[in-house]
Amino acid sequence: MHVIDDSVTLNGQTLHWYEAGDGRPVVLLHGGGGTGRAFLAQLTHLSDRGYRVLAPDMPGFGRSDWFQSISRMPDIGPVLFQWLDAIHLESVVLGGNSMGGRVSLSMASLHPERIEALVILDSVGLHLPDVPVINPLTLPQSGYTAGLVYDPARYKARTPYRTLDDARELNRGRASFARYLDEGEIGPDPHLDLGRLTMPTLLIWGREDQIVPAAYGRALDHALADSELLIIEHCGHLPHIEESEITNQTILDFLDRHPRR
Repeated sequence: MHVIDDSVTLNGQTLHWYEAGDGRPVVLLHGGGGTGRAFLAQLTHLSDRGYRVLAPDMPGFGRSDWFQSISRMPDIGPVLFQWLDAIHLESVVLGGNSMGGRVSLSMASLHPERIEALVILDSVGLHLPDVPVINPLTLPQSGYTAGLVYDPARYKARTPYRTLDDARELNRGRASFARYLDEGEIGPDPHLDLGRLTMPTLLIWGREDQIVPAAYGRALDHALADSELLIIEHCGHLPHIEESEITNQTILDFLDRHPRR
């Protein structure tokens, strides 16, 4: 399936996204150092199986502008709902990795009636005081990839980021992520109400995730009303890239079991 680029102007700023396919809409949000291209494997695979997959560059990342209305991470959700309104999507399956999963949980808590199901990959949704979360921006440059993934060689073979433009966008994204983390801590949205998240939720974690350890996935699975958890062996913080085949099939099976309401 061919992946297209699109963009829309919202309040004078540009929001860019990648899209493929037709059918039930699935929106996927990238992590704090990424862009919508992070979900290239999902864009191609899920769209070939009857889904319309959209992966935006969140404000300040990739080809999207920094939005003047945003000063902190919880402000991203309202802008993304504005984007969904602009492209006439009332309800969607929503998912995300790391920061994108955090934003997804916040959006589902804000407007649960608009989220048919959640797909959360290696994201902070609650506070575990005895299990530290590592800010990836603090990883040494020489060991950055090794801190994110289980097998850097496998990641290098599978990454969708391959051009000089990709590298520039990733560098810009890391700077934007630092702006969102002006308090220096990575934690859950303090206003998140997990009790409002009654929609079916799929949790996918890499067992060797050093950034957001698998204990967070198990705790979320215990806290949510209707969830299931897959922990992938020999996988780190980026299962949608490191183990895209397992991730794609797990998402498809989950959505087949939970058709559109």
